Amino acid sequence: MGLFGIGAPNETASVILDCYTRSEVPGRRIEKSIGLVQNTKKGIAGDIPNEIDGIFKSLLQVARDKGANAVLNVRIITGSYQQQGSAGEVTYIVAYGEAVILSPA
Repeated sequence: MGLFGIGAPNETASVILDCYTRSEVPGRRIEKSIGLVQNTKKGIAGDIPNEIDGIFKSLLQVARDKGANAVLNVRIITGSYQQQGSAGEVTYIVAYGEAVILSPA
């Protein structure tokens, strides 16, 4: 049963290669740290489960554009704020982490 007993549950699952929540990857070593990268997406009210996959892939692409091949210590922040002059709220998600170049250990 879904949220509040309404409808069927929606489930999402995915594997985003080269995005890690850890500070190290077994069998690989950090060759070089490029620095902090982040990706923000706004206006996603009620759609966060469907956006997670895309935001991590976009974060990895930002890192690759900087010359990295992985992102370590990946974290997400979600929130909302009242847009000035509007009755509605803007929902956002921010993904960030350390862009690095990994090589085999």
